[in-house]
Amino acid sequence: MRWIDLGKRDRRIIRAATAAAAIAAAIPGARANETDQFLLPTDRPLAEVGPLISHAHYLVLEDFVERANERVSRARRIKESYARERALRAIHSPRTVANHVRAAFGPGFFETLELENALRSHDARSLYAGVHAAYKTSGWIYSSVHLPIDPRKIPLSLPSSTMRVFGHYVGSDKFGHFHDLGHLYHQDYRNLCNSGVDPAEALRRVVAFYARGPISEAGAIGFFATGVFSNADLAANYLGFKFYLNLTEPIMLDGVEHPPMLVRIGDYWALNHHVRAGSDFFRVFVSDHWNEALNPCVYEWGAAGPIARILRDHADQILTVYADESGNKRSREWFVEKARSLITCYGENYGHSGLEKATVTIASCCFGETEPEKAEPPGGTEGAATAPAAYAGSAAMQRAASAAQ
Repeated sequence: MRWIDLGKRDRRIIRAATAAAAIAAAIPGARANETDQFLLPTDRPLAEVGPLISHAHYLVLEDFVERANERVSRARRIKESYARERALRAIHSPRTVANHVRAAFGPGFFETLELENALRSHDARSLYAGVHAAYKTSGWIYSSVHLPIDPRKIPLSLPSSTMRVFGHYVGSDKFGHFHDLGHLYHQDYRNLCNSGVDPAEALRRVVAFYARGPISEAGAIGFFATGVFSNADLAANYLGFKFYLNLTEPIMLDGVEHPPMLVRIGDYWALNHHVRAGSDFFRVFVSDHWNEALNPCVYEWGAAGPIARILRDHADQILTVYADESGNKRSREWFVEKARSLITCYGENYGHSGLEKATVTIASCCFGETEPEKAEPPGGTEGAATAPAAYAGSAAMQRAASAAQ
């Protein structure tokens, strides 16, 4: 395999983006920072960093294949057949593959910081001269929410940047959700399936737990922590789960079957034909579901008012950013339909709150006083989150802390 021919500086950016801080594993995790896809720049565009992100994942998978096959070679030399087969089963386990990928990116909070640093490095500024590699502003939508003494101010004190990934505006925090929470979904799903639960029921339980359970957007790592229930976070979690599933088995996304990224040739692992340097195979996992302006959040009452005022005050800027390819501003109806289309992940429930709860939107704030039509999640609200809500439970909280390590 070879690197994308972008030079040594690009290699350093990729390495920085995929390496967690050495101390991260010893520090309890925290919720990733919030992000703002409303107040984006109109002076110069955001760089397209999708190929860089895709190549970073290619490197991680390539590293797994190399390391796993070294282990296979050693296991095949074990003389006792039972011990040999046990060692090979461990190397071939989907959990082993998922754990390797999860470890490569580190805890979600620290991965976000690493990605932020990488995209603001001297190398990134040189590579993306004249455009924004990543963007955030001090006057963001959360700058005036909550009282100064409110502890929820703490996780809102370090805003995450917005990047352009395969044409979609996404926050750097979403990659923490994708890798970290997506891995938890995958673990829990595998455990339930291994205990005899039907796969469809197992997935329903997992989605419901992380949407409205103790460790969820409605609970300890979402609404309770910040006053924000992010449907985009849940979408990133869910697509992260699909990514981990797709490491070793085919998946369906948007009506298309995607083959596994890794395949077995006898006892040895190999990259599938579509996972190559420069192939942009990661593109299928990124969509407007990750965008908190197009897939709106639910805000607690103390945050909703200030955020709505900011959206009204910056309506022209927001509508300019989301203009069509010809520069024409889109209609209120376009934003309503876009939000409705993101309630499910291509028809699959990922725990969306329901649009009737997401009242602070581009459609409701940037076109005058008339309220747009609301919509329920297709197929009812089973599995959808209810916000506001707060949960407690020491065992669950301990699990959240340990899971982020």
